[in-house]
Amino acid sequence: MTLDDRLKRAVDTLGDRLRDEITRELRMVTEELSAEAQAEREAARQAAIAAATPTPPQESEGHRLLDAIRALDEAHSLTDVLDVLVARAATDASRSGVLLVRGGRAIGWRDEQRLDLPLAETGVVADAVRMGFAASTAANGAAVPPFGDAEAGVELHAIPMSLAGDVVAVLYAQGGDVRTLEILARHASRVLEALTAFKTARAIAGAPASAASPVAEEPAANDDETAARRYARLLISEIKLYHQDAVEAGQRDRDLYQRLGGEIARARSLYEERVPSQVRAYTDYFRDELVRTLAGGDASLLSDVSAA
Repeated sequence: MTLDDRLKRAVDTLGDRLRDEITRELRMVTEELSAEAQAEREAARQAAIAAATPTPPQESEGHRLLDAIRALDEAHSLTDVLDVLVARAATDASRSGVLLVRGGRAIGWRDEQRLDLPLAETGVVADAVRMGFAASTAANGAAVPPFGDAEAGVELHAIPMSLAGDVVAVLYAQGGDVRTLEILARHASRVLEALTAFKTARAIAGAPASAASPVAEEPAANDDETAARRYARLLISEIKLYHQDAVEAGQRDRDLYQRLGGEIARARSLYEERVPSQVRAYTDYFRDELVRTLAGGDASLLSDVSAA
């Protein structure tokens, strides 16, 4: 075989290899482009499906606020009002609760921390009570109760709740819109005020119950007796409202009177000032209500309470 023949064969072989290589590269590129096109078509199809599927409308802030106000209006007791307030505030804030203000102290309402501390040590809560309107600040990493666990930078809000001009409780919250929280707290205050005024007026006046009354009443007997019964219920309900933890612990540990003797004595004094002696001599509605509401029906928990 001549040199020219060998060169021609070598060139032909190289050409075949180049064609095979080019064909293989073209096939790979074609497959990649086909896969990309398929992915794009699938993405476009999913986007079209999503665009054609209606998304459920988000509940507006106004609707949530209106629903919360309606729920507060439907609350039938002081306890229910505070429970509803805390629950509804929690939908706007990352954490919320209520502190009861009594005798210069802040007492937690159904809180896990079981707070009971001087009001002066509560920071922004004390500011709200002193000023009489909402107060806010940013957590600095060393926040005081009830914001002891707040992360630095989180907005802290405290909104006072007043009855007859006196601050009796504070709604506190971490995060959330302070204007929404203030509307809730102010409306809850008005509901509490209305319930308290309604109960007190009926207790003193002994007015007959109406069908529209939000508070269940017993059939009227003697007006003085009915008023005494209602007034006793109001006084004891207030003890339970402001000392829920002590009531539960006293029932559990069977030392109810030791825990709440001072509050019971104060309520007894108010009861005797309002209720005529002849009514008190006939039936001790005050003690009956103590047993029913504070002792859960167990009179032995109140053996130290005088029946006089």
